[in-house]
Amino acid sequence: MEDFSGFLCLFTFLCVLNFLSGVEIVNVESEVTKECYGTHVGFGMSGNQDDHYESLRRRFKDCTHVEGNLEITHVDKAINSSYDISFLSSIKVVTGYVLLGLLEVQTIPLINLRLIRADSTYNIMGEEYGLVVALTSEAGNDPKRVGLRELQLPSLLEISKGKVFFAQNPHLCYIDTIDWGSIVPDNEGPVKYGELAYSENCEKKCDTECEVDGVNRCWGESRFMCQTVRSSHCHSSCPGRCYDSYILGCCHPECAIGCYGPSDSDCEMCKYFQFGDRCVPSCPANARRLGQECIMP
Repeated sequence: MEDFSGFLCLFTFLCVLNFLSGVEIVNVESEVTKECYGTHVGFGMSGNQDDHYESLRRRFKDCTHVEGNLEITHVDKAINSSYDISFLSSIKVVTGYVLLGLLEVQTIPLINLRLIRADSTYNIMGEEYGLVVALTSEAGNDPKRVGLRELQLPSLLEISKGKVFFAQNPHLCYIDTIDWGSIVPDNEGPVKYGELAYSENCEKKCDTECEVDGVNRCWGESRFMCQTVRSSHCHSSCPGRCYDSYILGCCHPECAIGCYGPSDSDCEMCKYFQFGDRCVPSCPANARRLGQECIMP
């Protein structure tokens, strides 16, 4: 009897082992919200470039929500090739403006940034901007000067306030392949182009999967860089987004990027905060705020 029991245990063990050998073990990480504070120095820099880069890395590493402005400047890989700005890839929401300038990098990997709320905007000669991309390379043939080539913002769906500004980006491509009206709602002429706003000699094209209504829409050459285009054809009475083009099809003012119906519980994303299933302009006094969530004690 003992021999049979031992055989049965061994047989069971081998069966389980054989089963597990065909199972893929997937490590799933839970989504973590990390809020960090932005800056308000414009193109300024304190200390040397190494100190400045390290300050940016410490401030924004693993950050998902930037409270304030996201200013990424003075990162020059021609000076230090070890500069790595992949720490930007976790950012999803910026409540202020985004400034990208005085850079010598090929890409800006803000691949998860969905919303630039632009509560504060960047002022250039009296115009207010939610996104500014400028001075990203010197024009010329210096092989060390690679220049910014791709913005890589495939998740960006809305800049809530202000326009978009480009200037002195002689190597930048995939700017004229973006439907900016879809990103900047309720704003006629959403983009302003300064001198050398982007390269007009780009040879790379969008992936075939990026075609929208017969037009190529992309942030880069990869098929993962397709632009997600939201309809901007709303009734004139709508202050922002809409779920239908008729007069009663407007999204609630507390919604960002889109909605499924007219109420503050139909938002695809909250513009400010989420409390329960509703989008609200502020959290209740007794709630703790984390990113865009109101958490009750």
